[in-house]
Amino acid sequence: MLQILLFLSSCLHFNISLKAISFDDFLDFFEKDNKNNYNKGVISVKVSLNNQALYVLEGNKVILASHVCTGKRDSTPTGYFKVLDKQMHKRSSSYGFWVKEGKYIPSDVSGCPGPGWRYVGYPMPYAVEFSPGYYIHQGYVWPVPRSHGCIRLEWKEAERFYKLVDRGTPISIKKTQPEDKKVGKRLKQPKSYKKPDPSPFLLVSERAFNPY
Repeated sequence: MLQILLFLSSCLHFNISLKAISFDDFLDFFEKDNKNNYNKGVISVKVSLNNQALYVLEGNKVILASHVCTGKRDSTPTGYFKVLDKQMHKRSSSYGFWVKEGKYIPSDVSGCPGPGWRYVGYPMPYAVEFSPGYYIHQGYVWPVPRSHGCIRLEWKEAERFYKLVDRGTPISIKKTQPEDKKVGKRLKQPKSYKKPDPSPFLLVSERAFNPY
């Protein structure tokens, strides 16, 4: 109620007309805007590999739908899983950069060039682990499978997904999902993959965990 009063007060201050908005619309607005209003106990996740899509459901209602980028050569595991862990500032333990005195060499963790080099894993913001070593996290969403097995989401979707799920949230990963037929058809392919890759300097810094 306090939120509504503050909103009404701000509308009056800026002389905004409220005639076209019913009180029920106000309540609906605040309910939808409150990300903590969902019943976490009935939330589930579905991933469609063929449609490269992720759906978050509250019961039978889709509350988040997004294109994703899954693993190339069928490297994303399929089946039924549960959220094992969440890390907002996760770095890869397998792929990243070897760093020394302002030099950066992309490599896996086993490719140390020599003494004095340190390994910095590739950033995986808003990482949600669903199987040991496999995560749903922020990353460029290509129109084809391209990751090493993880599932990538755009920044905004990754942040919202991270907030919607908890440890134990069920996740189904299959070739197709029932939601593909209706919800999946309306999804628009992100264009972020067309952007130049961020610089290694940015990726090894803490700035990598902010939208770039």
